[in-house]
Amino acid sequence: MLILLGISSYIAMDLKIDPDLAALVSKDSEFNTNDRILTNAFGVNDALLVLVSVDSNSIVDNRITDLSISEVTQYVGVLKETLSQNPYFVSFTQSELSENKELLRFAIQLNTPNELGSFQTVLDSLDYLIDEAGAPPGVDVAVTGMPVMMDRISGYLIGDSLNTILITIIFIIIILYWYSKDIVYTFITVTTPVASLIFLAAAMVLLNINVTITLAAIGVLVLGLGAEYGIHIATHYASARQELGNHEKALIESIKDLFLPITASFVTTLAGFVALTLGISPSSQSQGIVLSLAIAIIYASSFALFPILITVFADKVSFKPNKIFDKLMVQIGKLASYQVNYAKKTLWVLGILTLFMLYNAANVEFSNSNSNWIPSDDEVSRSFSEINFAYGQSESITLVLVAEKGDLRNAQVKRDVDKLVSVLDGISYVESVNSPYSYFGMDTNEIYSGVTGTPIGDVFFNDDYTMARIIINSQSMVQDQAGKSTLLAEIKQAVKVNSIYYTDVSFYGDAVRFDELGDSLEKDATVTTLTGFSLVFLVASLIYASVSVGFLALFPILVAVIWAVGLMSLLNVPFTTLSTGIVSLVLGIGVDFSIHLVDSIKKYLKKGFDIKVAIDRTFTISGRALILSAITTIIGFSALLLAKLLGTQRMGMSLSISIFSVLIVSFTMVPAIMALLNKNTLNKGKKVSAKKSTKSIKKK
Repeated sequence: MLILLGISSYIAMDLKIDPDLAALVSKDSEFNTNDRILTNAFGVNDALLVLVSVDSNSIVDNRITDLSISEVTQYVGVLKETLSQNPYFVSFTQSELSENKELLRFAIQLNTPNELGSFQTVLDSLDYLIDEAGAPPGVDVAVTGMPVMMDRISGYLIGDSLNTILITIIFIIIILYWYSKDIVYTFITVTTPVASLIFLAAAMVLLNINVTITLAAIGVLVLGLGAEYGIHIATHYASARQELGNHEKALIESIKDLFLPITASFVTTLAGFVALTLGISPSSQSQGIVLSLAIAIIYASSFALFPILITVFADKVSFKPNKIFDKLMVQIGKLASYQVNYAKKTLWVLGILTLFMLYNAANVEFSNSNSNWIPSDDEVSRSFSEINFAYGQSESITLVLVAEKGDLRNAQVKRDVDKLVSVLDGISYVESVNSPYSYFGMDTNEIYSGVTGTPIGDVFFNDDYTMARIIINSQSMVQDQAGKSTLLAEIKQAVKVNSIYYTDVSFYGDAVRFDELGDSLEKDATVTTLTGFSLVFLVASLIYASVSVGFLALFPILVAVIWAVGLMSLLNVPFTTLSTGIVSLVLGIGVDFSIHLVDSIKKYLKKGFDIKVAIDRTFTISGRALILSAITTIIGFSALLLAKLLGTQRMGMSLSISIFSVLIVSFTMVPAIMALLNKNTLNKGKKVSAKKSTKSIKKK
C-alpha cells in the first residue's frame, strides 16, 4: 500500500488546471462554434487590453498627470511597436483616451497556442516587452481583459484547492481527536480520505482529466466523503472492540455488520453521481465522471486500508469516552422516543416546514456573474473597475454573417444589413454598430472593389468573403431576473424579424457565453435531479429487494434537497456554475444517512426488539457515526468559505447547508416513518426499555 501510495503521489504531481470557461458548455454551442470559426477566419483567439494609466502612487516630481501630451503619444507608439515583436501578435485597435485623460487603452489581438500553460508564457512575454519599452515617469502599464482574468482564476484555483484541502484535513483531525482522545485512532480514520485523494489525483492524470472550474472543490468533497466512510467503520469497530474485547473478532464483526449498508450507500451514492454524467453541459458530465471515480476509490480504500492499519496499530489504540458527545447522544435518544410516541405530529411539522422551504426554493437565484470568479480586491478585478469607471460598462456582441449563396460582396446583402443596423441603432442600450457596409453605397461593384484586398476586407471579412462580422457596442450590461443579457435578447429579436439576403446570422461574445452557461445550469439541475432520484430509488430497492426501502432511502433526501435549496434562497446563496450539480451531490452524499438508519432499524427489528428500542439503539450506535461524520463533513465543506474565489465560497456554503438539511430531515423523518410502519411491534418485542438501552450503550 505504501508503494502504491508513493507511485500515485508521483503521478498526481502532473495534475493540470484548466480554467477555460469554454470547457463548461458544449463544444457545439453557439459561442464555442463561432469561437472556432472566427479564430480560423481571422487568426485571432485572444484579445487583451493594454491599460496605460497615471500612477497616483508615484512620488517622482516631474511625473506625468495628463496622458494626452505628446510624450505619452510617442511612448504609446513605441510601446505598440515593441509589443508587436511578440511572436503571437496579430493586430492592435486604436488607442482610446478617457475623459479625465488619466487612462488610455487599446486592445492587442493575439493568436495564442491552444495548449495548457501557453497563455502564461504569452503574458510573461508581454510583461517583458512592456518593461523593455520603458514607461515615462508616473505612467503605469498593465495587461488585462477576460483571458487574463481566466488565467488569474487558474492561480486562485490552485491556491484555493491546496489551502482548503489542508484546512479540511486539520479540521477532521481536530474533530476526530476531540471525539476519541486518541491520536492513533484519529490517524487511522483520517488516512482513508487522504489516501483516496491521492489515488483520485493519479487516476485523473492517467485518464487525462484536467481540473476545471467546476471541479475546484473536488479535493474537499473527497475528504468529506472519505472521512464519512472511515468514521462509520472506525466507530463501529470501537464499539465492537469494547464489547468483544478482541481485535480480530471486533474487526470481523464490524466489516460483516457494515458491509451491506456501506455497499448500499456506495452504490446509491454512485447512482446519484452517475446522474451528473447524463447532464447537458460538459461541466456537469465531468463532475459526474470524477465524483463517480472518487466514490469508487473511497469505497475500495475504506475496506482495504482500515483493516490493515487497525491490525498494525491494534495494541496502540485506546478508546476513551467523550462526555459531551455522550450527553448529545442521550438527548438524541430522547428525541427518538418522542418520535415513536408522536410520529404523526413529527411528520406534520416536517410537512409544514417543507412547504415553507419549497416556497423559498422556487425563488432561489441563478447567478453566472463574473463576480463568482475573482475577488473584487484583485488587481485584474480593479483594472476592470477602473475601465468601467473611465469608459463606462462596455459589452460587445458580434453578429457572424455566413453566406448561404455566393459571397457577401453585393448590394442585396448591404440593403438588408443597413436595414438591420438602423433597427439595432434604435435599441436603447446600443452605443454603436460597426458594419463594413456603412463605408459603401448601394452598388455591388463599389462594394466588391472596396472590400477585396483592402484593410476593411481584412478586418471584417474572411479570405473568401463568405463570412463577415458586425460588432455591436454597448455601455450598459443590463440583465433580466434570470441573469441573462437584455441587450442580447433584443438583438436576437431584431435579427429574427430582419432577415438578410441568403445569409445566416449567429451571435458571439461574453453575453452569449454566459447566457449559455445559465441555460445549461438550469437544464442540468432539472435533468440530473430527476435522473438521480430515479437511479437512487431503483438501486436501493434492488439491493434490499424492497420497494419500501427504496422509498425510505429516497423520500427523506427529496425533502432534504427542498430544505437545502430553500435555505440557500433564505440565506441569499445563489446557484452558480460551480454548484450546477449540487442537488445530485446532496442526493449522493445524503442517501448514506437514510440507508444507514433504515438498515440499522431493520436489523434490530429482525433481532426481536420492538420499534422503540430498535430506533433508540440505532440512534445511539449508528447515529453516533452519522452525527460525527456529518460534523466533519459540514466543517470540511465550510473550509471552502476560506477560498478566495467567491464561486468556491458559495459552493462551500451550499454543501454545508445541504448536509445540515440532510442530517435534520433524516434524523426526524426516517424514525417517524419507520415507527408508523412498524407500530404493531411496539411492546411486543424483547422487553428492553429505550431508557435502559441508552444507559447500557453509554456505559459501554
